[in-house]
Amino acid sequence: MHALIVVAHHDPRSLSHSLAAQVAEGLGPSHSFEIADLFAEAFDPRFNVADHAVHRRQEQPPADVLAEQARIDRADALVLVYPVYWWSMPALLKGWIDRVFANGWAFDFNLEANRFEKKLGHLRVHL
Repeated sequence: MHALIVVAHHDPRSLSHSLAAQVAEGLGPSHSFEIADLFAEAFDPRFNVADHAVHRRQEQPPADVLAEQARIDRADALVLVYPVYWWSMPALLKGWIDRVFANGWAFDFNLEANRFEKKLGHLRVHL
């Protein structure tokens, strides 16, 4: 098993980062992992005009989104580690999900055919 552990917190000394490290350690020697620190890597969470074109399947995803999708493609498990801000996840993580889990890759939405197909059913997600 290979796990992608995504951390969405600005402070590397935070409980979120500590928990991500403990999850990685708890996987044991027979499992591999990668930690994606969205803040340290300066991921841009803003859903922009280009992302909207990707959603409409008019354009290919930009390089930063393709890189994140490749990380997920390598994983059997996705672990999201984040603090709860006002009953929700931080905007950084929400934007990562909005941009990375794109139409055509994470799901296939066809309005004309009134069809919605999930494409990541093999991926186990843990919060």
